[in-house]
Amino acid sequence: MKNDEAPGTSRRAFMRIALGAGAALGAGGSLPRTARAATASAGTPFDLVASRMPFRQDDPAWGRDLMWDRKLVVRAATTLNRVSKAEANSLLREFPDGNTIANEGCLLTCMAMVLRLLAPERASTWNPRTLNRAAQNGWYYTKSGVSMTTLVADLVSDVTFGAVQMGVKEEWLPGVDSWPARFCDGSPLVRAYRSLALSARSNFLLMLKIGTWDDTVASHYVLLDPNSTDGPDVRDAEILDPAMPAARTGSWRLSDSSDWILQDPEIAAGWEADGIVPMQIAGAWVFTRFDVTTGRSLVGPLVSAWADEMAGA
Repeated sequence: MKNDEAPGTSRRAFMRIALGAGAALGAGGSLPRTARAATASAGTPFDLVASRMPFRQDDPAWGRDLMWDRKLVVRAATTLNRVSKAEANSLLREFPDGNTIANEGCLLTCMAMVLRLLAPERASTWNPRTLNRAAQNGWYYTKSGVSMTTLVADLVSDVTFGAVQMGVKEEWLPGVDSWPARFCDGSPLVRAYRSLALSARSNFLLMLKIGTWDDTVASHYVLLDPNSTDGPDVRDAEILDPAMPAARTGSWRLSDSSDWILQDPEIAAGWEADGIVPMQIAGAWVFTRFDVTTGRSLVGPLVSAWADEMAGA
């Protein structure tokens, strides 16, 4: 069959249309073909109140939206991937009200917070609902579990056309032999972030993973509170938590998050099986603004501080 298009052109065009439509930016708007330099809020603390932080994954505005339809996932796994019914049923936890953002969307909600705070254009349109739609329309995941993304796909970068990207990360594997327990005060990357003045960290955010290293029922994602004045030696970090109860206001820390999510017996069982303790962390990811006009990341101050921490370890 004749194909007059360059390799990958159709796929790229499809992704552009799908991601723009999924994000529902403005009244029928779409993402720009090129992102502008990210300068908004540079050098000033984040306005968390105006940005409605933290987003709660169980917010009625989006909490009931499906991320995956378990029946479709089981059907796709058994009919297309030829796995057994038992294996297919083990792919997703079964919730009475479905695999919704409220039940499964802590990472999605954290990414929506990153976009709301860092995206240089139309940041106010980002929330867990619009990001879930963008991810599904862009085939990062679909309700049936079918995906068509590359192995190193980065949703945040794709929906902003590179204006916000994951910059650096550290990961540990709780419950896996030879990996000692790690905490915020022992992570060079987290220590570096919290050693910076608020004005020096206004172009990036740090996300923490807690619980089990595998992304199953007993893992959870939160953001370090970017306006916290905690120093590097504070283990019980102040956080923005998608699982924070809606009625709760004020400071919320890793110990509060652990106490809250461990009320779920399946999460508690997963932590106990792997010997995970409150305030233990499994990974740290930094999302940063990127100045596309110069081709330079704005994570420089953190990288310098991180190097100092690594040198002093």
